Amino acid sequence: MKKIFLSLTVILFCILCANAADLKIAVIDMDKIFQEYYKTKIVDANLKKQAELFKDYSDKLNESLTKLQEEFKTLRDASQNIAASEVERESKRLAAQDKYRQMNSKEAELRQYTREKQRQLRDEYEKNRNEILNEIKKTVGEMALLQGYTLVLDKSGATLNNIPAVVYHSPAIDITDGILRDLNRGRDVKPAASDSKTDTKADSKNDNKTEQKGDTAK
Repeated sequence: MKKIFLSLTVILFCILCANAADLKIAVIDMDKIFQEYYKTKIVDANLKKQAELFKDYSDKLNESLTKLQEEFKTLRDASQNIAASEVERESKRLAAQDKYRQMNSKEAELRQYTREKQRQLRDEYEKNRNEILNEIKKTVGEMALLQGYTLVLDKSGATLNNIPAVVYHSPAIDITDGILRDLNRGRDVKPAASDSKTDTKADSKNDNKTEQKGDTAK
């Protein structure tokens, strides 16, 4: 098995070397793109609202179940009260049985509702996730074709040994921000982090103002 893997590695290396002149590689942070794409945020917000609505109804079912449990306990205790007449105890026993059936029915309703809504949310998430990923891949493909990239790697991925799939890359070949700009074009989306050059300029201006004030004071 090791010999086969080594042979395949050598063959792949030879192919890459043979086509090195035509190979132009770019990298992207797929995780960052997915999280900062405006459609992802919309989907997350909608799913959160749905989950809250489902939880509200689930809480109401739980309240009804708790009430039934308490009523059953009261009737059961009354059916075992030796101070009551036999007729009264029998009446309470029959009422307790009916309440027990209601309680089991409510438990089954709660379990089914929870299971169905969890599956619904999961299916909705997977559907939207796949649609978003396809849109991202389309945009990446269009930019790669436009800029002449023959291979685009995802630096946010990891190998089976939990090692980064891309160990090193030059910042010059990272097209993550360009992809995000295209995806979020026309949307008021704030960047995750401020530009370092802007920060440097701002710091420089603040330093100059401080120095000028110091000179004036002297």
